[in-house]
Amino acid sequence: MSAIEPNALARAPVDESIIDGFIRAQAQAVPATISSVREQLGGLDLRPAKHLVLVGSGTSLNALLVAKPGFEAGGAFVEVLNPVAFLSREPALGRDALVIALSQTGTSETTVAAVRQAQESGWRCLTITAEAHSPIGQVAASKLVLPVGPEPVGPKTKGYTASLAGLFELAAAFGGKAGAAEIDEDLLAAVIAKTTPPAFALAAELDEADGLLFTGEGRHHGTALEASLKIAEMTGVPAAAFPTEEAMHGRFHGLTAKSLCVMIAADEAERALAAHAAGVMAGLGVRTLILNLTSVPTPHDWVRTPALSAPHDTIAAIIPVQRLAQAMAARRGIPPHLMRFPGLSKLLGIKIDRLT
Repeated sequence: MSAIEPNALARAPVDESIIDGFIRAQAQAVPATISSVREQLGGLDLRPAKHLVLVGSGTSLNALLVAKPGFEAGGAFVEVLNPVAFLSREPALGRDALVIALSQTGTSETTVAAVRQAQESGWRCLTITAEAHSPIGQVAASKLVLPVGPEPVGPKTKGYTASLAGLFELAAAFGGKAGAAEIDEDLLAAVIAKTTPPAFALAAELDEADGLLFTGEGRHHGTALEASLKIAEMTGVPAAAFPTEEAMHGRFHGLTAKSLCVMIAADEAERALAAHAAGVMAGLGVRTLILNLTSVPTPHDWVRTPALSAPHDTIAAIIPVQRLAQAMAARRGIPPHLMRFPGLSKLLGIKIDRLT
């Protein structure tokens, strides 16, 4: 794969797909969610809990993994489980546990079952959804509604970043702290605008890609997981994600000259490690790029976003990958919102349209 030509960044096209609209809408959805959640917090039962169980699947699970350190900062023991694991784990929970279930569209069958079982078992349970009248919204005794607006497609973009914004506010409230500074709509729009040309330029070099690997540490392990999910969903290209150190313990051996590794670096140590790894892998004929969230550039940077402070840097980190997935899908003739296998969720029976 050749290096990205500077002129290509300026002329990279943006399609007018449904996903394109949702990606752009994040500039409004994230600030609106922060304001709305702050207003709703006063009506929630935010008594301290020693044990928090965060439940979700797919994009929701990734968002919960990103938010986990924020909840841990409040002193609680925090688990992040997919709904099937929760349904097996739930009887062993202590009486002081609080279950927080996240489902953006509210149609994940197992998450609905988890909420129902948690409530029937007498646990405190808070449900977070963007669809107040969805199946999960109807089941929930206590809920936090994200003002995202409809996103009736499989690959969630604005639902994911709005979920992050809401979870960060909730975690701060549980820790007895004020939420982080609000994000300006213009700043998010600038992140979207700045990261779009390099994302489309990189996509033009990945027509023959046989796989993408994303790495990230701490909260950015969740970012890496969401990145790999977006690539797989929209493009059908195999993608995986691991904590950075775990990726370096053997996973790099699965990369080829047609592969791409993207390493997320959020601080000085992560940047130094990623730059070293990128140099080593380049010598072996494997391309490795850095999604650099620090203020210091490296020779291996793919994209550097306008600065958002932690934990909102996770929002800036995922936007270029959303664009990359959109562009890669379009180049393959796949409508990004339909994904490689349209209707697969219904065929697999993991989504429900209404309560039965």
